[in-house]
Amino acid sequence: MKPFLLLATRADDIPADEEYALFLRFTGLDEKDLIRVRMEAGPLPRIDLDELSGIFVGGGPFNASDPWEKKSAVQQRVEAEFQDLLDEVVARDF
Repeated sequence: MKPFLLLATRADDIPADEEYALFLRFTGLDEKDLIRVRMEAGPLPRIDLDELSGIFVGGGPFNASDPWEKKSAVQQRVEAEFQDLLDEVVARDF
């Protein structure tokens, strides 16, 4: 089986780790089968959809409906990266 990807945006370590543990518990996946990327920590690495079974998106502090100018630089970057990835996901019907 190809691994799944968890895209997370929780900046605090404890809630981020708890969220990851819950994804592992409720999906029944092992750590090798659920790759976690904490998007708030830095730029999204290159994602090769051909190497994945699917993508999960965790919760987080960002609110997509906030006006762009009121969003932090990190939130703007994360949203732009999500948009680029989502464009590829939709185009490929992944």
